[in-house]
Amino acid sequence: MSRKPEKATPYFMIVRPFNMVAPPTPVCEAPTFKPPSPPVDRGDWTIPVMDENGAPAFARPAVPVDFIGTINVEKPDPFLSDAAKAKRQAHLDREAELNRDCLEKAVFILSQSPTGRDVLEQMTKEGYRIVFDERRTGDRGAGGLCDPSEKLIILRGHDDPGYMALLLGHESVHAVQNTRHDLFPSTRHKPEVGIKMSFAIEADAYAQQSQIALELAYGDPQGPKDQWKMQEPLLQMRERFPDIIKAAERVLISDKQLQNGATVAAAYEAFYDNFYLRTFYEDAHIDWANQYAPKLKGSFPWLQRHFSKDTDSQWIKDRIQHRGRPYLNEHLPNMTFDDARHSGLTDVTQKKIQRFYKNHVKGDAPELKKYGVHMRDAAELVLGLTTGIHAIFKPGDAPPKASDRTPPRWNS
Repeated sequence: MSRKPEKATPYFMIVRPFNMVAPPTPVCEAPTFKPPSPPVDRGDWTIPVMDENGAPAFARPAVPVDFIGTINVEKPDPFLSDAAKAKRQAHLDREAELNRDCLEKAVFILSQSPTGRDVLEQMTKEGYRIVFDERRTGDRGAGGLCDPSEKLIILRGHDDPGYMALLLGHESVHAVQNTRHDLFPSTRHKPEVGIKMSFAIEADAYAQQSQIALELAYGDPQGPKDQWKMQEPLLQMRERFPDIIKAAERVLISDKQLQNGATVAAAYEAFYDNFYLRTFYEDAHIDWANQYAPKLKGSFPWLQRHFSKDTDSQWIKDRIQHRGRPYLNEHLPNMTFDDARHSGLTDVTQKKIQRFYKNHVKGDAPELKKYGVHMRDAAELVLGLTTGIHAIFKPGDAPPKASDRTPPRWNS
């Protein structure tokens, strides 16, 4: 209960000794008029939420996405009773509901990041849809897949919206790379060129994933002070990819670096220092090429259409973009994808490429630059970092119908 100020308290309510002279009746004063405070201009931040510490904050609306649902290809067991079948179906329905709820939260989280909003909007505008499919992800130990041919982002069920936000952001970057910029290795490219391009696009996806984590933790510099912020994705990046995220944080000395692409460029270059990731993508691409070369060898004309194309370094740099800006041109103007750091291979992979040329392509393998150390346990480490591997390939791994194939994209 509030208490009235003393000057407004009626005289008869004041308790005083009986012999005290009554004070004069106070003069009534008109209350001071205070105009209402103007509303805070929060822009798109209009949704009231509670932050991680329980304090009130404001968030942006989620970017609309095209969500198909959860695909269940499980065949019913004919030997089960009707009650057991009903119980199993109820479990599957519950999993589908949990997947939808987790995705809704993940999209909401990702929408608070300027980078996350951008890739979600571009991906959706290009016609990509999101679906949960345990068969396609589980068969490969993958947490997420990007299928450009079907324009699908395929996810495995998770119960961590923060992790799923990073996963979805990574996959959305791959979708934009392929659809907007035609930046993807395929059977058109020589195997060593395909590996170089794999490095380039994976470094970009990890860099933008790191940028999303930073923007969620530090907030959008263009947003209001009471905008919602989230630390958990940044903590996950520090745990799983400390070298990449620390490179970005080292250059983050003001909001300017968070806005002009400097943090993205720093994280991009840090990818090339991770020999585990390099080894993993070297192995993934050359194994994929060896898998499909015999199936494509009978097509005509063989050499003109498969494993014969090179790619210009500047062409790649122009298409590595963050929010529409080719950030490598601005922050790494002297960088080239033709040097040993960005295209060099380990001795183990070089031997595999030499065998590939001998078995599938006429002529000797070109002279290759050497870089890095082949890590024997790269697959176990990378696959075990999050059990959330990202891949990009066409559905079913069936023999290709067209001349070009997209190799698997594995990322943690």
